[in-house]
Amino acid sequence: MRRDYRVIRGLTWTWLALWVIQSRVHAGSSLIFWTAYVEVRYLSAGTNQTMISVCECGVYGSDSPLKQASGFVVLPNSDSLGCQPNTTFTTKEAQWIALIKRGNCTHAEKIQAAQQEGASAVVIYNVDGTGNGTDRMSHAGTGNIVAIMIGNILGRDITNLIESGIEVYMNIAVANRHGSWNHLWIYIVSLIFFGITVIILGYFIFVVISRFYQNRQLRIQQRKLKTVAEKAVAKLEVRTLRRTDPEVEAEESSCVVCLDSFMRCDVVTTLPCSHIFHKTCIEPWLLEHHTCPMCKYDILIEEGVVKPGQESPIQPAHVRFYTSSVSDLMVNAPGVVTSPEQQGEARLSLNTQTAESAEEQYSIRMDHSYMNPAFEEEQQNFDHQDPDCHHV
Repeated sequence: MRRDYRVIRGLTWTWLALWVIQSRVHAGSSLIFWTAYVEVRYLSAGTNQTMISVCECGVYGSDSPLKQASGFVVLPNSDSLGCQPNTTFTTKEAQWIALIKRGNCTHAEKIQAAQQEGASAVVIYNVDGTGNGTDRMSHAGTGNIVAIMIGNILGRDITNLIESGIEVYMNIAVANRHGSWNHLWIYIVSLIFFGITVIILGYFIFVVISRFYQNRQLRIQQRKLKTVAEKAVAKLEVRTLRRTDPEVEAEESSCVVCLDSFMRCDVVTTLPCSHIFHKTCIEPWLLEHHTCPMCKYDILIEEGVVKPGQESPIQPAHVRFYTSSVSDLMVNAPGVVTSPEQQGEARLSLNTQTAESAEEQYSIRMDHSYMNPAFEEEQQNFDHQDPDCHHV
């Protein structure tokens, strides 16, 4: 049991450690992002030359597919933020990219507005005062459309060119991944975590089933051993004490279970070790413990289950022990006196007056009653010799 507890505790600590690592891995995986190469081309009005600029200055949105997109850049007609429900874009090109300023509404709303107008990609540039800084965008529900963010300076430059009547062509390409964790490491840690979880649950289920099976087998063995104990108890010598018996005459002779002295008419059981007890006191004890309370002699030796000097193969179950003591009745009775003469008279009176109630209590406390033929024959002879003792 202690070994199982240590194993479960070790596996639990391992699981907690892996859970912390996995949570940190997933937290780190949320910081992974991909940059984009942004190539801008336009025809200079002054020199009539094609101007080309390329920079790794874009960041793919978290819900954007990592693929290439290209086309002429188009601005929203009425609202540069693209937050109006009727936002439109004017272009004659089949492949075009919407350029929208960040702010006032979500990234998903801006992207969806351009997507409805037929844009092949959406570029959102940052708010004023952020320079060329960019942030990762979250835009769930936008479908399979490329969406990136660029800095405010680059976005305003492109916007100024378009507003001045210059056509701007943009090409977006996948650049590099940034972050502290790679996908392979995330998969490995996740597999280890779930593997340890399955092992812990499997081991716990195995322990529970094993304990249940062991307890069931123990109960079965206890029932079998109790049946053997019943047979052994049924073979014990049971007799009723007479006035001339040494146990009655000796004042120091008493039942060690209930601590009451032996009296005439008491039914007693003699164990093979020669120790004597009240029958109603010793039999419940023997059914559960199988041993003499005084010398630990095991009555199962007579049945061949236990060898001399060997302990019982099964530990006794928990038992609640009740004694049938006349002195208990006397102590709990109101108005009782404690002088020796009065106690003796009270005991004889209680033996006669409470015989029926004592028998009822005995039948409640005892699950079994053992009367061997020798005792029954002896009881019939004894009733004729001592008519003051009556037994049902």
